[in-house]
Amino acid sequence: MPTSRTLRRRAQRQRAKAAAGSDPMAEVNGASPSGKLLKPEPPWLILPGTIEDGNNERATLLSITGGEATNARAVEAAMPRDVVLGSEGGWLVTADGRGTLYMANPATGAQAEMPAIATIPFVHPGHSGNWFVIKVEPFLQFRFGGAPPPDDKTCSPIPSRTNTLTAAQMRQWFYRKVVLSASPRPENYTAMLILERPFSVPAFATAEDPSWRMAPSKDGIEDAIHHDGRFYSISYSGQIEAWNRNVETGEFTSTVVAPRLTIVDGDNNNNKLLRKYIAALPDGRLMAVLKCTKDVIDKGDYLSRKVTRVFFKVHILDDGHNNRQWEEARDIGDAALFVGVNASLCVSTKEHPGIRAGCVYYTDDEIGEATVRHEHRMPCEPYGRYHPVYGKDLNEELRYLAVYSLKNGTAARITDLGERRCWPPAAWVTPAFL
Repeated sequence: MPTSRTLRRRAQRQRAKAAAGSDPMAEVNGASPSGKLLKPEPPWLILPGTIEDGNNERATLLSITGGEATNARAVEAAMPRDVVLGSEGGWLVTADGRGTLYMANPATGAQAEMPAIATIPFVHPGHSGNWFVIKVEPFLQFRFGGAPPPDDKTCSPIPSRTNTLTAAQMRQWFYRKVVLSASPRPENYTAMLILERPFSVPAFATAEDPSWRMAPSKDGIEDAIHHDGRFYSISYSGQIEAWNRNVETGEFTSTVVAPRLTIVDGDNNNNKLLRKYIAALPDGRLMAVLKCTKDVIDKGDYLSRKVTRVFFKVHILDDGHNNRQWEEARDIGDAALFVGVNASLCVSTKEHPGIRAGCVYYTDDEIGEATVRHEHRMPCEPYGRYHPVYGKDLNEELRYLAVYSLKNGTAARITDLGERRCWPPAAWVTPAFL
């Protein structure tokens, strides 16, 4: 099994290959001296330590295609207890127990603080730094342009005027995801922070302007990616928007770039929509990925039980018509999707043998619920409804690290991971090794 030096050696090979006298860190981050992106590897998993590790909660990086594994010692000071909120070009975005956001590179061990969350005008740190006070009313006025929140399903219940969270709770109930621009590095990046509901507005920061600038979003942002030089987002109501920065003011504004995706949440078959992701096919077409559940009856030898199954639907934005339209696809060809709380991306299986075509690789994407399991010292088996006879989780498929086949409609758990801790949640890492 490779040692932790494997990551550094691969980064060193990138530097050597791009020995043209330009910024050496560009090669580590996946960019050549000419500014072109180097071919990235498919995502790896970053996993919490095994139960056998005891108090040594060292994170592990695992290759899905080759089964390689290595301890992430380069960033073990930050990674074991930090939540991964984003990944791009070899860099991670993590949140620690103080509510601080970092950029971290597992190949080099480099780390850098991102702008403080208190640069958002409505977020105020407590005197000891152990909690944050969030002024909800001006937050919502900004989000909805001064109008009251709509009375519909796209806006979750509104909390009280003042919402107080501990510093550790910021990564559980306030942060949702951080999306980085292509080939980021601490001295040159643009970041999009997505906040949890009911706040749901995006906030943007750059290396040149180290403060979080909010942007209005009446529908609320559920997921986003950086694609073709811009940020694209999908809202809770199914709206697709592209975001652009005003070079004079530094403010970000959005433009609707596709018809609203019509979504039916729930039907007579007990199907339920849990989450939407946005991704882009290798040919550049945008796609919406819907994570859904359905309750089925599992007939045992003595008793029957109702269990929850996970399934995915994929909608592709068809550019072949005069009017762009969404088309549901049961086959995405020689491509595979990776979705989770920190990433939503699509890769070519032709370029990466070992990845299953037409499949969705997914992780547990509910940080708040994973926190509850951790705080209550629950076992690492996923939790949910507890059956009084079987004594096991009936929602366990929601918590799997698994692969879902769009064609067959079945999910297969990624096995041979060992008995691992529940915290922090597993996440996808997008290294930029050659």
